[in-house]
Amino acid sequence: MIENKLRNPRFSNREEEEAIEYVKNLKGFHMSWMTYLVVIPGLYILNILVSPGYMWVIWPALGWGLAIIFHGLTIFGLFGIFGAEWEQRQFEKRMRNRRR
Repeated sequence: MIENKLRNPRFSNREEEEAIEYVKNLKGFHMSWMTYLVVIPGLYILNILVSPGYMWVIWPALGWGLAIIFHGLTIFGLFGIFGAEWEQRQFEKRMRNRRR
């Protein structure tokens, strides 16, 4: 759906694909943290009702929270190990190897 709305003749297919992929990743990031803000408090309430002696809710909160942090760092370029430059180098490497 997003692909049809974002087509623009001024941009190359590669640029469009990268922009579309970025928007999809950004949407996924926002959906993830919003879902986190709904689910974790629900799990906390469940934890208090079912087993108040052991706070197991901390484990899913930490795991999911760390995943959201790393996702955000990746999306916003602060953790860009596998960014556009890396993709370009890997593509060129693959093309050189195929020509041999």
